[in-house]
Amino acid sequence: MKLPQQPGRLFLWRGAALVISPGIDSSLHTHFALQLTYGLERPFRARLQADHDWTETRSASFAPHDAHQIDSDGGMLAHLFLEMPEAVKLSGTDLRAAFGTQPIFQALAASLSDNRHQLLDMAAALHIRQTWQACALPQSQTSASLDSRILSALDAIAASHGADCNGESLARLVHLSESRFTHLFRQQTGMSLSRYLLWSRMVDAVAAVAQGNNMTAAAHASGFADLAHMSRTFRSMMGVAPSELHRMAIAFKQDAI
Repeated sequence: MKLPQQPGRLFLWRGAALVISPGIDSSLHTHFALQLTYGLERPFRARLQADHDWTETRSASFAPHDAHQIDSDGGMLAHLFLEMPEAVKLSGTDLRAAFGTQPIFQALAASLSDNRHQLLDMAAALHIRQTWQACALPQSQTSASLDSRILSALDAIAASHGADCNGESLARLVHLSESRFTHLFRQQTGMSLSRYLLWSRMVDAVAAVAQGNNMTAAAHASGFADLAHMSRTFRSMMGVAPSELHRMAIAFKQDAI
């Protein structure tokens, strides 16, 4: 894997991440998030298997669990990782995704291509996330607010940092059966409760690193069994080793998806 030649940025929410960095991913890997990637400075190369030909592209969409490899040759890339409902995931991988040609997205990308990403805050990053998602996955947008019972459960998870949270305790909190609660949670958030709790622990781990903790302390503080468990989880979500966190400026939001 090529290491970034200049500082990158990581913005992390529960269920989503925005990464802006040069050459963050050049190894074959899979993960359970939907990944959208755009070459900010120039096209990059991508392929889906080690024995497949490379495709040169400026924008790509990688479906969950599709093994893929990216070679940016050090160019600046933007990645958006999203946990999406199953209906959206059915669209599959597209190595020439159309979102990159949309004027609204091109204007957004242009604002990031000259290192202005270094000035981003969480509000600006959220705008990028929402605009990018609307361009790439318009069918995923909804104006409906979350059910008050799910909001209460999310608040409880955030307050406890995911510790001792499970379907039974959260369902009891909001006066639902466990099966009804877990179904409603997936319907409302687009991910299973177990996946959300995993993202929650990862946000806590990243927050601990951002606050100066070493990797081992961050793993234990966020509820992982050990550093190896955290490393496997981070790689499965992000496609890179957690040591990359030390090369990035990190911003995170712990209390909302």
